[in-house]
Amino acid sequence: MLKLDFIDVKHNKEIVKDLKKLYKEAFPKNEQVPFWLLKRLSRKDNVNFYGIYEEDKFAGLVYNVIYKDIVFIFYLAIDKNARGNGYGGRILSLLKEKYKDYRIVLNIEEVNENKENFKQRERRKNFYIKNGFYDLNYTIKEYGEDYEMLCYNKDGKYVSKEEYMCLMRNYFGDFLYKFVYKKISE
Repeated sequence: MLKLDFIDVKHNKEIVKDLKKLYKEAFPKNEQVPFWLLKRLSRKDNVNFYGIYEEDKFAGLVYNVIYKDIVFIFYLAIDKNARGNGYGGRILSLLKEKYKDYRIVLNIEEVNENKENFKQRERRKNFYIKNGFYDLNYTIKEYGEDYEMLCYNKDGKYVSKEEYMCLMRNYFGDFLYKFVYKKISE
């Protein structure tokens, strides 16, 4: 198995084209923070926007935010030409090793039988559970969608809803946080 390279957009602006294309393809429009804002906020020391490459071949992206001892995986996507080859699990393993002393949290669309993409949601949750994540037993409502919160930590520690909201406030800053979360609650 070849080594995966995590290349941060802070250090290589040439990967932006790959990142933007996959980001626009992989996530529903209602779940996308404007790409220009992602790029701008990725300049912060506590934000990483990685292109994942294997021998110079683009495999995927990870966008994560760090707050205290929490890493929030905001976005994780595998390029359509690389899917089904174990990249997702390998990326998660590398993130778990890189952030071994952190609580890693992410959210997924709520697994709800009444949604048309129920099977996809169920597969996504099973993928994360198979990779060591566990349910935090609360949901977050963002842009009219309910998201289940999942966590990974070698010690089984949890991330509370309050900690998650503090992370988001720290990431967006007070002004954008109020703007973004005002829209979420509408």
